[in-house]
Amino acid sequence: MSLGAMDIFKHLPAGKKEENANCKKCGCPTCMMFAMKLSKSQAEPSLCPFIPDNLRQMLEHNSKIQQQTLTLGHLKIGGETVMYRHEKTFINPCVLAIVLDSKDADYIKKLNKILDYEIECIGEKYKIDAVYFKNPIDSDVAKLKEKNIEIITDEFLSGLCEVKYTNYSDTVNELIKIRHEAIINRNENFSKPVYMQLCTKDILSACAIASTLVCKYVNLLIFDELNEALVSSLITLRLNIYTDPQKPLQVESKVYEFNNPDENALIFLTTNFALSYFAVANELSSLKCGSYLVITPSEGMSVLTAWSAQKITAEIASKVVSANDVLNKVKNKQIIIPGLLSDLKDELQEALPEWKIIVGTTEAYKIPDFVKKLQSASLS
Repeated sequence: MSLGAMDIFKHLPAGKKEENANCKKCGCPTCMMFAMKLSKSQAEPSLCPFIPDNLRQMLEHNSKIQQQTLTLGHLKIGGETVMYRHEKTFINPCVLAIVLDSKDADYIKKLNKILDYEIECIGEKYKIDAVYFKNPIDSDVAKLKEKNIEIITDEFLSGLCEVKYTNYSDTVNELIKIRHEAIINRNENFSKPVYMQLCTKDILSACAIASTLVCKYVNLLIFDELNEALVSSLITLRLNIYTDPQKPLQVESKVYEFNNPDENALIFLTTNFALSYFAVANELSSLKCGSYLVITPSEGMSVLTAWSAQKITAEIASKVVSANDVLNKVKNKQIIIPGLLSDLKDELQEALPEWKIIVGTTEAYKIPDFVKKLQSASLS
């Protein structure tokens, strides 16, 4: 457990209301200021001649590294400081790696499969993080490096703690014990990052087990071969786990184009919450017609949350629309807003009198049917 300023202050002379309180011999005007500096590791305990031994021991214990951080090329492994992400955040995503042996009969096929693997999720492209290369070939190492795929060696693995999978319950309990000893007790014997090797023969079991291990608490997972469905699922899960829960995912506030929009394009509007954007963008990409998507600066909030917090208003939305000249090329002058913003329609209509404001769907997946009905109505 980390020591806060108040935890430290209560052991200092001023906190105990003893003689020598706020003596300034540490260089700080008060014991509280000294406690704040100690809590941030901005001062040495030895600066205070009256610091008690028990506090000195607590500070020494608190200064120990909880989990070591190892570097593998552009990847960082370990370095975690909390048991649960809501306490602060998890830091370095679990690295997903594949075993590759140049002596395998189907080595070239496996190599190309790894090199070609790529998925896009929340606007970012992801590949295999690393390869545990047995009997490496220099030219193929170079190919992997060109794809930003790192190479794991036996020497590198020797700096990690290996946990072997036995059964679900015992393995998870062992991982929890290791993390607890490292994070809570700051036991240096458990400070190494953890890795595990998994077989993907039973893909459903492997997916269930690996999903748990990403959450609790493996820092490096090595699979015997590449299964695209498994890795794609874990990358998506990892994005949810290894993000700062206090910072919502958001996209840039601007106008996005889909399917080469022309003067007959449809115009949609939503917030800059990443999941809202990608849900709508996916549907707009599937339409046969071109369209524009206007994204408002809403601090990464979902539509209803942004409306409740006054982060999407008629004024905000109208400024974004008015600031983009590309929208003036559209003839129909219609803007489709989310169904959850129906209460904003009249205000937005007043702010944008030259535009017709249309209330759309509450769910993104309903957009294609909505567009068909809208286009049918315009033709009749």
